[in-house]
This record gives sequence, structure tokens and C-alpha cells, in this order.
Amino acid sequence: MDEDVETIVVMNENPELQERLKKDGVICCISPPGNLSIVSNIGFEAATSDKVIITDSDTVFGEKCIKEMIKGLDSYDIVRATLRFRKNSELLSREIAEARDYVNSLPVVYTPGIGVTKRLPSKIKGFLFDNGVPFAVDANLNYRAQKENLSVLYLNSVWIEHSAEDIRHDLHAAKRIGAGCRQSTYNLNELYPQESRKKIRKSLKGVKLMHYPDLLRKKGLRVLIYQVFWDLNYYAGYYGHKK
Repeated sequence: MDEDVETIVVMNENPELQERLKKDGVICCISPPGNLSIVSNIGFEAATSDKVIITDSDTVFGEKCIKEMIKGLDSYDIVRATLRFRKNSELLSREIAEARDYVNSLPVVYTPGIGVTKRLPSKIKGFLFDNGVPFAVDANLNYRAQKENLSVLYLNSVWIEHSAEDIRHDLHAAKRIGAGCRQSTYNLNELYPQESRKKIRKSLKGVKLMHYPDLLRKKGLRVLIYQVFWDLNYYAGYYGHKK
């Protein structure tokens, strides 16, 4: 990192790693496994600054990214940096990276790579992430931010770089995201009873059917085919999840 900032790592119990991180001035917080909302909320609450940047362990901040995100939070409650996925020689690595690049080009607040203020929860129904939603936690946050008409600053000049994804992990993630969005559909319907579950379900999905022509034009046929396959796994997770 190219900025002197408070660094918090939320992790499972690992005494050896905790000791190494603490020697480097990193604050370690312990979280139960299997719930990304709880993990993110623990880190958010532990932060002593009014501005918090949330990212994952498989990402690297680009030059001046942290500085520009912090600056953006002077005027906005939510800031999102560009997210770039690396490519490697593994099967479909390019298609995965390009598909992820497309979804992150949409005006959505998806992690990793978002900055938020400590006052944000008070503007989106009183909480940052929904502890009842273990996966696709950002889709839930994004929905509430949109419903409450919050402005988001999208930074295109700085970025966070994500390690290359392999196909098995990416498709497994698709199913988990689908399951998380299913749970969010019910939870958000309780927060916004005037909205039907069907409408919420459609809103939670990032790349929608209407995006396919644009995706084909910008990324090509191979990426579109992969996106369709990813979406099938998403819906398998969504409809296979029991509330």
C-alpha cells in the first residue's frame, strides 16, 4: 500500500499469522467462518476512522487508489474503484476476467474495492451488511443504497487488481451468490414490503438478460457464452437455496 493507513484484517483463528501481522502493525479481528456479512461488519466496526475501504485478501491496490478513495469520501458516502482481474494460462481465464470486468463496469456497488463512511448505515436502514445474508452481501448493500437514492462516486482513474480466477472457483462462487441473493430477496422484502419479491430478485442480479447484446458487442461471443454458463450456476444456487 502506498498510503499510511490503519489496516484491519478479519480472519479465522490463526495464532501464528496473527502474530506476524501484529508485528507489522496490522489490527487482527477474529470472525466465525462462512458469513461474509459478519466478516465485513466486524472490520467496519473495528475501524477508528470515519472512512473505511473494504477489500479482499486476493487483491492489490493500484497506485494512488487509496488516496483517491479517501478523498472521494469527503463528499460521498460510497466510493467504488475500478476492479481489474488478472489473467493467466488456465482454462477460460481470459473469459472469466472479461466477464467480471463487464459486471464491474455497471453502476453497482460491488466488493471488493468500495469505500464507505461510518455514517452510511444510518442512511440505508441502519446497517452496512445484512448478517442474515452470508454471500452476495454487496448485492444487498447495493439494493438498499439505490432504494435510498444515495449517490456513488465511481473512480475510473484508479483501480484495485484482483488475482486470476479459476473456473471451478468462479462457478462455485456463482452458486453461492445465487443462494445469497435468494436470502436477500426475503430479507429485503421485509425491509421494503411495498416491493414484490419478483422485483427485488430481478434487481439483485448484476448482469441481466437485457445486458447480453451489449456484452456481446463489447466482449465477444466467448465471453457471452461464459456469462450465460455463469448465470445458469447462479440460478441453480438461487432456486436451490432453501430460506
